[in-house]
Amino acid sequence: MKLKTDRRSKRSVKALKQAYIDLILEEEDKRISIQQIADQADYNRGTFYKHFADKESLKESILTDFLDGISIALLEPYKESAYVDLQEQAPSTMRIFTHIYEERRVLQALRILYPDIADKILKVFVECLSGDFYMETETPRIPVDYDLMIHFQMAATVGFIMRWADSNFKFSTLHLSEQFTELVRVRPHRLVNTTVQKENDSQK
Repeated sequence: MKLKTDRRSKRSVKALKQAYIDLILEEEDKRISIQQIADQADYNRGTFYKHFADKESLKESILTDFLDGISIALLEPYKESAYVDLQEQAPSTMRIFTHIYEERRVLQALRILYPDIADKILKVFVECLSGDFYMETETPRIPVDYDLMIHFQMAATVGFIMRWADSNFKFSTLHLSEQFTELVRVRPHRLVNTTVQKENDSQK
């Protein structure tokens, strides 16, 4: 009997979360009522309050699920590995992009609910790589502060993800993984001023 109750509870929680996400994406309005959420999920207000104290707790639960998924995707493949060569495609790369893609509607809703969602994602990446796991670098010309380095690297990763979201996820997870892995390898070596370049070419 308890198993059936647990399944029913999980089903109603999932439906309420999905209903809120759908309403946010449809209306792009944070002032959605609890009654609207319950109606959208085909439940009553009593069911809502059985699982969530208020709309804020529902919102935070959706955020926590999404961020926990990123953390799991990032670290799970490495629990039994001492080292991972980042010049090759890291095992977590495809997992992270797959999680983001599968939860793309959640991310788009969170971008409406949390204007600082990129900072929240960045914090997860930094925390994951600042404890038992850390990134080694090639020997730099001068000492590099690890905290600055990890924020620099992970901010670029988050920017990469948010640009994908801006494009409405038009690229496949495979394409994103390949592009990301290649970008880890390459380094820009010069800046080209196209105006001056064209002038120089025209004078030849």
